[in-house]
Amino acid sequence: MYILENFYKALRLFVRTHVDLDIDIKLPMMKHHINGHIRFYSTKDLQNIVEKLMEDLTIVERCSWSSDYTSIWLKKELWTSTVMKEIIITGCKYGSNDDHQSTVVSVSSDECNDSVTCLRIALLKEAVQNLAKINGYTIGSNGLHLLVSKKNNPYNSNLVLCGNVVCNVTAKQYKQRKQEAITKMSANRIESDEYPIDIISKLCHVSIVYELLSVRHCKVINTECDTSNKDSGIFIMYNYSRLCQVWKAYEKGVIENYYEPLPDIGSVNFGLLTSKEEWILIFNHLSVCPSVIQQSVEHLLSANVDVHRLCKFLMEMSSAVSLFYHRHHILSDPISSLLPLMYARLYLVKSTIQVYENVFQLLGIEAVREM
Repeated sequence: MYILENFYKALRLFVRTHVDLDIDIKLPMMKHHINGHIRFYSTKDLQNIVEKLMEDLTIVERCSWSSDYTSIWLKKELWTSTVMKEIIITGCKYGSNDDHQSTVVSVSSDECNDSVTCLRIALLKEAVQNLAKINGYTIGSNGLHLLVSKKNNPYNSNLVLCGNVVCNVTAKQYKQRKQEAITKMSANRIESDEYPIDIISKLCHVSIVYELLSVRHCKVINTECDTSNKDSGIFIMYNYSRLCQVWKAYEKGVIENYYEPLPDIGSVNFGLLTSKEEWILIFNHLSVCPSVIQQSVEHLLSANVDVHRLCKFLMEMSSAVSLFYHRHHILSDPISSLLPLMYARLYLVKSTIQVYENVFQLLGIEAVREM
């Protein structure tokens, strides 16, 4: 169980034990005008349990009660250190759980042609299988059989309905159109007509995955109505690539003896990560990732999946990464007074890269480390 899930469980148990109340916990940090890192609402007077809450939940720094809600501030250094260690130690398994270890499921589809809808079905099927595995389900034929299909059948309770994609071209033509657009964009960026075809292919795929899976699976998608020039899939990969380039530059510095190797995580002072951008990235995204993965298949046994949650998560985390990258200098000169902060930020970069890659794997996306 991860730190956020542990804290939620402990907080709910504390409130239920002391005031016999089930609470709805909110994360208001994204709205900067709201105080506190965590908030829950109650019409009961909770003033008398505030001090006891801080005593029992050691990760709570302070809390306050108003007329209808309680705000909780966390010990940032302890929270950050715990999240970083969870990610670095578990690596590609960060976000996994074994809650459904004894449950067997299989996922199949009934469509196979050159339509964009069928392309969406194939992507959805892969994502559902990956999410089932990481949440502890066993993939096999002797259990619940889920069918991904565009054909609605109210009598099939195991149907994962995939909405149609309104598109006037075939899947092959759709991919070609994407590839041409990305090739043009890439050529303009590097002022050259030559750009690695393997990178273009990967960028094309991430663009397609985001467009087809970022909408709830049962909803219709109309690709002909999208008149914007924004490509959210490319934006996500671009910000991932930015962090990879920072990490690559640091590793190059280590090889050239310009930097020392990254110290053990236990010796790093994460209390130096004090900015709003750093905390939002850590608290609202890195620590929330396991919950997003778990909630995406919370109702899998009733054929209800929320793959689009992963796309939303990637997009919001990429916006946070963009702010962090623009407002903070990560690599510094190898001066002793600057190194502690640099090391803390490098662990933040390393952890964020790992979270990106874990979610990419679930969506069937191959990472592009250099753009």
